[in-house]
Amino acid sequence: MEKALQITKVESYIISLMDKLPILSYYANSRGWSFLITWGHRLAGLTLAGYMFAHIYTLSLLFSPAGFDADMKFLHNFVFSFLEWCVAIPLIFHSLNGGRLILYELFHVRAEEIVIRFIIILGLIYIFIVGFFFIGKAQQISATLFWSITIAISLITFFIVLFKVWLTGNSILWKLQRITGAFMFPMLIGHMLFMHMTYLTGHESKTILIRMQNPFIKGIDFVFIIFLLFHAGYGIFSIVADYIKPGPLLKSLAFLIIIVMAISAFFGIRIVVAL
Repeated sequence: MEKALQITKVESYIISLMDKLPILSYYANSRGWSFLITWGHRLAGLTLAGYMFAHIYTLSLLFSPAGFDADMKFLHNFVFSFLEWCVAIPLIFHSLNGGRLILYELFHVRAEEIVIRFIIILGLIYIFIVGFFFIGKAQQISATLFWSITIAISLITFFIVLFKVWLTGNSILWKLQRITGAFMFPMLIGHMLFMHMTYLTGHESKTILIRMQNPFIKGIDFVFIIFLLFHAGYGIFSIVADYIKPGPLLKSLAFLIIIVMAISAFFGIRIVVAL
């Protein structure tokens, strides 16, 4: 019989604070914390999907470098800087919790309390690291070196999950969702970290254009867009399918999601190729 993990004083304090929030307290007591974690994962994913669309739009402004720099200068203030840093919170939660789901579904790692504790610790460390680099704004690192390491890690997780998931009897779309998630897990974390480690890379048109003209970086961006849009599209459909019965309405919404993601992929790839 497994010994239950002892809750630390810090975790006990955090839970007591969350219990004081009416909505969280209600669902935690009636549906359980797993329900809240599931919806936290979904809401974080929807937040990242919105950020993805905004990111594609922002990249489209690079066709007018002067306009892009003017917009970045306008957004360079405490409020927008704080919001940009806050994006690291849903990103790290969605990524690490996605890793937890893969461990549970494919590798039967069921030590939930231990895994969640590591997610919280690693998540906080990551968020503070991003904030540290974001405040500094003076670090420089080779894009080729950084992304070579990141993509190597992504490919390792990609192939591990690929070989494991292909043996299951689930649908091809479900399998692709897990495979793309495994690949994006290190990539998304690396993307956010890189953008803040090298501030000009995400905020100055000249630096961004030089980086994006590198064939290696173009290839990464191409795969990034395809995998991310599929993962986001299937995730949104999964949420919709939980609340709408199979029928004409569900098919119509599925078609709408496909159209939106296909258009976004077209413009995203067009931007990457043209810049």
